[in-house]
This record gives sequence, C-alpha cells and structure tokens, in this order.
Amino acid sequence: MSAATAPGSTAETAAAAASAHDELPTPFALIDGRQLRANVAAMQEAVAGLGAALRPHFKTHRTLPLARLQLDAGAIGLTVATTPQLATVTAELGCPVLVSSVLQADGAVASTLRAACTTGDVLFAIESHRSVELLRRALGPDTRADVVIEVEAGCRRSGVAPAECAALARVASRHGFVVSGVFSYPGQSYVPGQSGEAAEEERRVLSEAAVALARAGFEPRHISAGSTPTMRHARPGVATEYRPGTYVFGDRQQLLLGSVSRPQLSLTVVATVIAVHGERVVLDAGGKALGRDAPRWLEGYGLVDNGSDALIGRLYDHHSVIESYCGERLRVGDRVAVVPNNANSALALARSVWVTEDGERAVELTPCPEI
Repeated sequence: MSAATAPGSTAETAAAAASAHDELPTPFALIDGRQLRANVAAMQEAVAGLGAALRPHFKTHRTLPLARLQLDAGAIGLTVATTPQLATVTAELGCPVLVSSVLQADGAVASTLRAACTTGDVLFAIESHRSVELLRRALGPDTRADVVIEVEAGCRRSGVAPAECAALARVASRHGFVVSGVFSYPGQSYVPGQSGEAAEEERRVLSEAAVALARAGFEPRHISAGSTPTMRHARPGVATEYRPGTYVFGDRQQLLLGSVSRPQLSLTVVATVIAVHGERVVLDAGGKALGRDAPRWLEGYGLVDNGSDALIGRLYDHHSVIESYCGERLRVGDRVAVVPNNANSALALARSVWVTEDGERAVELTPCPEI
C-alpha cells in the first residue's frame, strides 16, 4: 500500500478535525491517517533495505484495521504481548505471531493457547526451564509449537545469556517444542544517548546466541531484534526481523530520543481548556487520558502541539495543568492537541479514538479489549 504525502503539523490536523467534530466529547485520541500510513511505509522500506522482515508490535495500537495496514504494507506478521492479543490476532487476522512475553500458561488460558496453535503460526517466548514446563503443560502433550529463546541484551528485565541458549534449547526440544530462534528487547535504548550502544549490544548477543544454537544442532531461523529507538542504528547481517511498535505514531518520548521527527508524529490527544488563570491553563485531559509515563530524564507529561510547545506540568486523574503558557491566547472552551509522552499508554487509556484523513472527516476506531 502506498503512503500519501504527509500532511502539515499534527496541530493543524487536530484543530481542523476538532472544529469539524465539536460534538465529540474530549478528551479523545486523534490519529492523522495520512501520516500514519507514511510512517508504516517508511519503516517497511527501511527494514527491507536491511534485508530483513518486519514484525511490528500489535500492543502499540491494538486495532485490527491498523494491523491490516501493516500486513498489507509487507509485514510478515505481528508481535503480541498478552494472551488476549494472541487470541485476537490469530482468530481475526490469521497471520504469523511472535509472543514476546513468557505467558502465564496456567489452566485459565490453556485453551486459548491451544486454539492459537491450531489457527495460526505462533512463536512462543521461553526464558527458563520452568517456562518450558508450564507452556507444555498448558498446551498438552500433543500440541506442536515453535519457541524462541529470549536473550538478555542489556535491559536487565528477562532473558538468558547467549551461553545458556543451547542448554535451554535442549530442554525445550525434550519437551517436544521446535526451537526456531532467539529474540531480545533492548529496553535500555529508552534513555537519551543510549540507543546506538543498545543496538550494538543487541547485535552482539543475538549473534552469539544464534551461533550457540547452531553449534548445538538447532537452526535459528528467527533472529528477532528491535525497538523503535534502536531502529535508526539497525545494520544488516544479524537480525532476520525487527519488532518496533511506536514508530507508527511517535510520541514525545520518541521525539526527544531522536527516534522520530516532529512531522512524523501522528497521534495526539485532543483536550478542552476548562480554566485559565494568567499563565496557568487547565485542560480536561488528565492521567486517565494522557497516561502517567514520565521517565526521570523527561520533564512534564505531554507537549501542547499548537506552536507554543507548552508542557503539561501537573497531572490529575481528569485534569492537567500547564504552569507557564506563553503561546497564542487560549480561552475556556478552546481545544488543543497534546502529544503524549507515551503513545502506547495514551491509546490504551483512550475511551474514544478517531482517524482523520483530511482534517475534516474522521472514522472511529475501536481498540481490542485487553486484560
């Protein structure tokens, strides 16, 4: 699918859509459809240029139309993080799926996992002997399934060292699983100035893990890497696929990390001004709309996208406060667009999500429910 030329600023799009849809109660999430398609096409082209495949994260948007857009653009499948996401993607889209989290494979979800194996091509994450045992127990003795080993790449969250991969692969094989490869998550890239080093560390550990599997007699067909901040540092030669997610929207975090440029932002939260006291402006979009993500290095909770670059300084459940607003005069009842710190959180919280193509017409999206 070809992408249309990117429109103007998200502020212009948000303002036009808001004026054309004044009946929509704020806050609501607004997606610039043309820019989103441009982002999807650009990432697909970039990954193809690396000689690799794209398997984007479904958790970023959790919507079937946007997932279909990514698949139509050339993605080989999707990455999911939870059992409900897995069930939705395999049942509704039938595309290959990589489960990037070690699932709680107990009796409550066993039937869902078995159904996913029969309706789609699924790669399950493993990272310990126990996770292998629990996955086999959930799937039952006769269900065939592929697994990928999570390798720790500097994030210090979950995953094993490359030297441990061969032993874990043998355990998985004894339990009847097909060991298909390795994957990692370079989460330390979400610190300013660390994305290049994180990408290099990920390449190193994935290469070592793949070599360890091959020497042990396994074929690492899937060597899966990536996060949105590391994609600009990706190099050909190690990873066979990449799993970024936030690139479709961008957000304030990605903007300041250098992962996206300002024109690439395609998601804002539209809010209404409910109080003005000098330079202090209060909006009706609080933590339940913008999310509360605020890493230590990032001041504020969002960016007002009207040319003022005013910061959301304080956050309450249903209110946010701009402490020092110095832009074009705002009055009670005006609408403004806010770039959230974390697009994933904002969209997960949104009670209303709309996509606009020309600033005048919008179509409502319904994200899939998630536990």
